Amino acid sequence: MSEKISRRLFIKEIGLIGGIALAGLPFNSKASDKIPKRVLGRTGVQVSTLALGMGPLGINSNIQSAEVDELVSLCIDMGINYIDVAPNYGNGEEKLAPLLKKRREEVFLVSKVEESSKDGALRQVSESLNKMQTAYLDAVHLHNFGGFDTEAVLGKDGALAGLMEARKSGLIKFIGISGHEQPAKFLKAIETDEIDLVMTVLNFVDRHTYNFENILLPEAKKRKAGIAAMKVLGGAVGMQYDKPMPALLPKEHYTSAIRYSLGLPGVATLVIGLKNREEILQAVEAVRNYEELSDDEKLYLDKTGRELAEKWGAHFGPVS
Repeated sequence: MSEKISRRLFIKEIGLIGGIALAGLPFNSKASDKIPKRVLGRTGVQVSTLALGMGPLGINSNIQSAEVDELVSLCIDMGINYIDVAPNYGNGEEKLAPLLKKRREEVFLVSKVEESSKDGALRQVSESLNKMQTAYLDAVHLHNFGGFDTEAVLGKDGALAGLMEARKSGLIKFIGISGHEQPAKFLKAIETDEIDLVMTVLNFVDRHTYNFENILLPEAKKRKAGIAAMKVLGGAVGMQYDKPMPALLPKEHYTSAIRYSLGLPGVATLVIGLKNREEILQAVEAVRNYEELSDDEKLYLDKTGRELAEKWGAHFGPVS
């Protein structure tokens, strides 16, 4: 049984690779080719099922603003309307500014804050607005929430209070939490009912280590928070983004990983760090051809995920 499933998944992977073999050719964008959209929870916003993670483009100093402009324009042309960036993604925010001058209203723009205090969060929001030369942000995450002192960040003088003030004043529209460690901490933030969206590690390997799927997602869905999956491919090897690095997940599991994460209840979009044209075309092709996993395929990925999880360990940080 498992050998048949493995062969079937392998054939699908080969089909995807063949589909992007001509990646050097221009993409002919048509309405029918656009990436499907899903509603991002209680935000009510229709977002593309593939989102551009700006980490690789921002952190890699060899990628200049002109190239970023070209690649992000390609993403938008192909139907990606969700862009995720952060202050610690190198100069990713500055690199986006020229593009946003031309196409700001076409994207759902998300950034983050890493400060735990109210004043610090407000300062970082202001800095992000200045760097990207935009009047507002669609959403801002409390970044790497598992690493925060939750009592401080959720308190009256904490970063959440700062984001609530920024939301009230119109500088941001929605508040989120993001991260890849200590999933139980996220429940404390969700329970405030001020969180509009979450972005966490959701892949078929790390579910056996961090298990955001069972710890956080049910409560997020209950409160109608939007859900964005990140580290769908396991993240870059060694979490290095300052130079071209492959994803931790082996290539033969690429489409399976996409299908697993997009098939999770409540997930609206997959935030994937894309660093060149070929990666963009590959990811777009995968989400456009999304199919639900069969029961047999789920069993196979569960077995494979457990085996890989033993090798990876708690590679994103502490579990609890």
